[in-house]
Formats: sequence, structure tokens, C-alpha cells
Amino acid sequence: MDNKERRHNLPISRVIKGYLDKDGGKVAASRKEIEWRFNALDWRYQKQILFAFLQSGMSDRKWAYKKLFAFWDDCFIPVLKDLWEQYHERELSWLVIRFFPTDYLKREIESLSEGRNYYFLYQRLRDDADFVLDRTRLDEADLLAVKYELGETITDGYVMDLFFLLIYKLCKGVYDFRAWSIIGYLGSDAVLTIFCSSKVEALINLINARLERCSLAKMIREWMYLVTCDFTNEYGDDGLFFWGIEENMQWTMKKVCLKHIAPDYISAWDTFPLWDQQRFLDYLENRNNEYVQGEMSETQTRDELMKSLLESSCSRELVERFDLEIVDDQ
Repeated sequence: MDNKERRHNLPISRVIKGYLDKDGGKVAASRKEIEWRFNALDWRYQKQILFAFLQSGMSDRKWAYKKLFAFWDDCFIPVLKDLWEQYHERELSWLVIRFFPTDYLKREIESLSEGRNYYFLYQRLRDDADFVLDRTRLDEADLLAVKYELGETITDGYVMDLFFLLIYKLCKGVYDFRAWSIIGYLGSDAVLTIFCSSKVEALINLINARLERCSLAKMIREWMYLVTCDFTNEYGDDGLFFWGIEENMQWTMKKVCLKHIAPDYISAWDTFPLWDQQRFLDYLENRNNEYVQGEMSETQTRDELMKSLLESSCSRELVERFDLEIVDDQ
């Protein structure tokens, strides 16, 4: 039984007053109590607090931004519009994209499009006749999501091409990743931390949940396992070889991954400027059209993809060295 004596709650109006009085010496204590009590307050107090926090410093504004996802009201648009045009804060861009009128999104599309924001802008503007989708601004997971949402034909080969392109870009520095250790976890799988990228996770989740092609996701996990085995067999899994230098660890992971990507991919992609996303998209679409025209059966498709997975001599040697067996559990 909790017998600890607790002080009575002050009227929330007094707490808010203490927060607003910047010279009264009670701002920090009032902020802490407001944040603790906020979710249980009446809407009139919540609205007053949100406006007060939005007109305060950066940390208080960002706290309010997070709360506004759950406590949204259009009355906040004018003050948020002024804040966006003044600060262009990333956390605020998410609110603007989600809740602001589409006319404003179209006017601000360039300033709002940083990173994955462009995909969420597409979600808001896709039915607008004036909006033209630029797929070069999408990463591999979002490319797959858009293709699925538009009802376009997605072959198994196209999915695997996307996966290997994503790994290639991680290896070439197009996307960053953290190598805080040799081994990390992607779901329940122990893999190299290059594979723990949120982009890899998003792509695999799409393949599993939306496309419902679990066998493809399994093949991808098998490939990552092979690469992880190769790395740890040569360099170990405790990180001592790298003397705690993350850059060395990243560089070595990239080198090992590139060894296991099929030469056909490498020979084509190495001729493309990394900044020219359209070249990569054209390559993917041409191959997807070939897959469609080939009209391969599911079994033939799996056989062809497994051949591509193991096309690297390094992968074949690794399977033989560890006496590994790729099991089809379908």
C-alpha cells in the first residue's frame, strides 16, 4: 500500500500562470507539472497550454508539436503557419503535411519535401490534378509502396532488384547507417548492423505485410545471414579488430556486402552517377518489364531469384564452407 503523503494539486490555472510568468521563478516547476498533468486536463486548458508552449522556446515548441498529433484542432493552423515560415523545423513539417490544406502544401512543397516527407506529401496530394509524382524523390521502400498503391504490376524480380539496389546505396554512402557494433537485430534476426537500417526494415515489412510475399522476405533474410556469416568468419563479431573505430567497421561491412551482390547489378550500377536516380529507376522498370514478359511460373521465379542470390562466387564459397542449405519451407 502506498502511504507516501502527496501534496494537493494546485489549480491548473495557477500552474499555467506560473509557466507564463517568465520572471517569476516558477517556469521550470510549472512546465514539469503541466507536462505531467496535460493528458487529463479539460480541452480549454489543453488548448491554452499548447498555445503557450508554441510561443515559447524550441524544446517547448517540440513538446507541443508531439502533443498536437493527438490533440489536433484547426485553430492552431495560423500560429503553426507563422512558426513554419520562421523556423522550418522538421517536427513541425510533419504536422503541416498531415493537417494543413492542400493548397498550402502545394505552395510549400519544396521546403516541405526533405527526406521521406515527399512520400507523405504524395499521400496528401495524390488525388490533386495539379500534383505530378516525382519518383526520383522516393527511396526504395517508398517506391515499392507507391507501385503497390497505384496497382502497378510488381514482379518478384522487381522486389529483389529493389532490395539489392538499397544495399548497394548503403554501401556507396547514398544512405547513412550506424555501425555501433558488428551485430545488431532486425526483428529476431542477428545480422550485420548495416542491415539494421530503418530503410531495410521498412522494405522487408512491406514485402511481408502489404505484398504478402513471405518467401521473398525469407530469401532476403537468408542472403543477409550469408553475408553476416562471411563477415564474422573473417573479422569476428566482437569488434576488437576495429579498435572502436566506427568508420573502419562501416567500410568493411560495405566491402563484404558488395562482394555478395551479383556482378550483373554492380557492372550496371557502377556506370550510373549516384545522384542520377532516374537512371536507376529506368533500369528497374526495364527489368520489371522483362520479368512480366517472361511470364515465369512461381517456381521458376524462385529458382531464378535464388540463382541471382547465389551468383556471387563469395556466396557460393560460403555455402560450401559452412555446409549451409537453403531450405524452402513452402
